[in-house]
Amino acid sequence: MKPTPELIYEYRMSRERAEREARERREAACTAIPRLREIADQRRRLAFDTGLMIMRGEDSSELRNKVEQLDKEELNLLLSAGLPPDHMLPHYRCKACNDTGYVGDTVKKLCPCMKARILEEMYATSGIDTQQSFAMFRSDIYPCDRQKRIALKAKELCEGYAASFPKCDPMGILLMGGTGLGKSYLLNAIALEVSSRGYDVYKASAYNLINAFMESIRGRGESPDILGPDLMIIDDLGTEPMINSVTRETLFSILNERQSARKATLWATNRSLDDILASYGDRFFSRLVAPRETMVLRLEGDDLRLRLK
Repeated sequence: MKPTPELIYEYRMSRERAEREARERREAACTAIPRLREIADQRRRLAFDTGLMIMRGEDSSELRNKVEQLDKEELNLLLSAGLPPDHMLPHYRCKACNDTGYVGDTVKKLCPCMKARILEEMYATSGIDTQQSFAMFRSDIYPCDRQKRIALKAKELCEGYAASFPKCDPMGILLMGGTGLGKSYLLNAIALEVSSRGYDVYKASAYNLINAFMESIRGRGESPDILGPDLMIIDDLGTEPMINSVTRETLFSILNERQSARKATLWATNRSLDDILASYGDRFFSRLVAPRETMVLRLEGDDLRLRLK
C-alpha cells in the first residue's frame, strides 16, 4: 500500500495551507500584541544559546527555565486576548502526522489517516462497494433452508479465503449460479477485506475488461495490468463481447499468466461448466476449474434481488 502522486500532492497542499494560515494568524497576533513578537525573538536566542551550551557540555537548565517562563507568558497573553492556546500554531488535519502522511521517528511508516485515504481512493476507482461486506451479509433474505445453507457455506469459504490471503490454497475461486444469488456480493466482500489490509485489488466485469483491452489495441487507452494486482476479480464472465479470437486469447492469457505467477484471481459467472467449455475452449476451461488452482462454489435458488425490493 502506497500513496499515489495525487495523494502526496494533496497532503503537501494541506500541510502548506495549515502552515501559511498559522503564519498569518501569528503575524496578526503579534501586530495586535507586540510583546508576542518580543517573546518569539527571545525564545529563538535562548534556543540558540542552549544548543551551544549542550555542545560544550555545560548545564543549560537555567536557559530552559527561561524558555518555560516565556511560554507561560505567551499563553497568558493569548488567553487574555480571548485567543486559544494553539492560535499561532498550524492547524493540521491530522495531529499524528502533521499532514505528512507518515509517523515514526527512526522508521517512517504510513499514518492511519493516509492509509484511510489510500483505501478511499482505491474504493472510488476500483468499483469496490463498501456496503457489501461479510459483516453486512444478510442471512434472513433466503426463501428456503437449502438456498440459505448453500449460501452460508459459500460465505464461510470466501471469508476464510479473504482471512488467509495471500496464503490461499487454492489461489483462485470460481463462483457459479444464476442471476441474483449473491456471487458479486461475495466477490466484493473478499475485495473489501483484502484491500483493507493494504493489498492491491483490481475488480472489473468481464465486459469492461475486454473493452479496455480492445481500446488499448485501438490505441485509445492503456492495457489493463495483468500481473500487477495482488488480487484480480473478474465478474460476470460470459457477458463480454466475443471478438474473433481476441476475447478467448485475452482471458486465457490473464488466467494462465496469473496462475503461473501464483497470483490470485477470482471469477463469477452465470454460465454452466458446459457453456464455459464450449465458449472458451479446453485450454481455458481446464486451467479455470483445475482443483489445485481454483475452488469452485455453486450458488442455487431464487433471485434474491426480488426479495430486497
